Amino acid sequence: MPMPGPNSPWPPKAWQPAYDQYALNDAWLTGDVAAIARFAGNDQQAATHRHNGTGHRGGIVGAASRMFWGRPVGDGERSRVHLPIPADLATLASDLQYSDPPVTSFAETGETTPTDAAQARLDDILNSDAHHAMLNSMGEIKSALGASIIVPRWDKELEERVWLDYAAADTAIPTFRQGRLVDVTLWSEWQDGVHFWRHLEHHARGYIEHALFRGTKSNLGRRRPLKDHPETAVWAALVDDKDQIPTGIDRLTAGYLPNAPALAWRKDGALKDAGRSDFNQLIPIFDNADETWSSWMRDLKLGAGRLIVPESYLRSNGPGAGASFDLLQEMFVGLNVPGDPDSGMDLTPQQFQIRVQEHKDTLDGITEQILRKAGYSPASWGLGDVAGGTATATEIQHRERRTETSRSKKNLYDRMVLSRMGSVALELDGRLFPGKGGGRFDLNVVFPDISRVDPKTEAETIGLLKVANAISIETSVRRANPDWEPEAVDDEVERIMREQGLTAAPDPVTLGRVDDPTAPEDPTAPKE
Repeated sequence: MPMPGPNSPWPPKAWQPAYDQYALNDAWLTGDVAAIARFAGNDQQAATHRHNGTGHRGGIVGAASRMFWGRPVGDGERSRVHLPIPADLATLASDLQYSDPPVTSFAETGETTPTDAAQARLDDILNSDAHHAMLNSMGEIKSALGASIIVPRWDKELEERVWLDYAAADTAIPTFRQGRLVDVTLWSEWQDGVHFWRHLEHHARGYIEHALFRGTKSNLGRRRPLKDHPETAVWAALVDDKDQIPTGIDRLTAGYLPNAPALAWRKDGALKDAGRSDFNQLIPIFDNADETWSSWMRDLKLGAGRLIVPESYLRSNGPGAGASFDLLQEMFVGLNVPGDPDSGMDLTPQQFQIRVQEHKDTLDGITEQILRKAGYSPASWGLGDVAGGTATATEIQHRERRTETSRSKKNLYDRMVLSRMGSVALELDGRLFPGKGGGRFDLNVVFPDISRVDPKTEAETIGLLKVANAISIETSVRRANPDWEPEAVDDEVERIMREQGLTAAPDPVTLGRVDDPTAPEDPTAPKE
């Protein structure tokens, strides 16, 4: 899609369904309960009518209010409580992919050998802490909204290099052809009363175009010069007479990184490549979790101890000020009342039951369903075996493999996009900062494994193999320390053998040779 014309609807009509979903997912991600209630059809408004003493709302909104957050708020009812499971789920997805950051290296194409300067530049741009921090931040947004856009950035006044940044899916309008990104328009907005200023940044092959529009909430309005708004004035000095910045390379300076393939939009020509959120089909279950948590918190409030006292025990606080009961008073004077002298004069304690186990079991079951749909095992959330029963070791390993499988599928998209955009960043860096090591290179992106062998289990396995004489000292050291370099392994083997009084096996090549300097001297041999 080229830069849109004046008075175009915004966002474009073809992308309106996606942006509606983005807004809903964003409300659950950020825990914006007002927005959640509004999307559920309630907006925390009072009931329109009552039936059998219960508040109800009519019309279409009433149909949507079947969700917990969509029900009308009764008079005097306390606010509902939100449990941040969606935010935790997005954080979990990001942590599993990027907490141990991927490593970017040069691909061995056989055409050119990267110089030391090129390797240093690669590490500075793509293996730095700043790049890894960007990936961690991007991972949460990608999980919640279903996609992110990776773009190279540069500013010679800020950094002497190019770096990679990201834009959220709800700030981008991409165009695809045959499943490949053709161009993308990134945007940001600033509200000025009833007017909205929007900065559009259009990435196409060979150039980046900037435009400023002043319109309404749903209409782009008229195009204005970049210098008319302080946030875009900086671009006015950088663009040419077409409001474009030529990149000098024949590649697109943006990459679309989906979280997973789209399902609901797979038949929609404009949205079929838009990506799928980890929240897909989970909104009603998030709602169930909030209902359960709110019920639990309600039990805590109702479970607070209360004391029912006779009216005669109350102390008047004066005209119009009501009455109160002194909990520290030790003596009360009995009253002569007709009938049973003890009738109605007791202090009655009231204590409701707090259903802790019932709520916990329900919430654990809901959480398990959320994790199962998102493709993660309960252990990755910090939960034990909530399925109940005794599981075999094979069953436990199969459950744990769900997390690794989901992560591996996401890594496929990441490797393709991050390696391509890393290559674009290095090529731009070579043109913008010549002589620093940048240039056009093919790259590999490798994600580390998330499997972690339990040290105790591994030590027991090595011990059993040693008892059976089925493992050497060198192999046992390598298994116990898989990340060690060969030199470190050899040094450790030598120390172990020295401490145990062992000697190295003789070299079979020189064993028994006449000129073997280590062979023992023959006492019967004639001396010279």
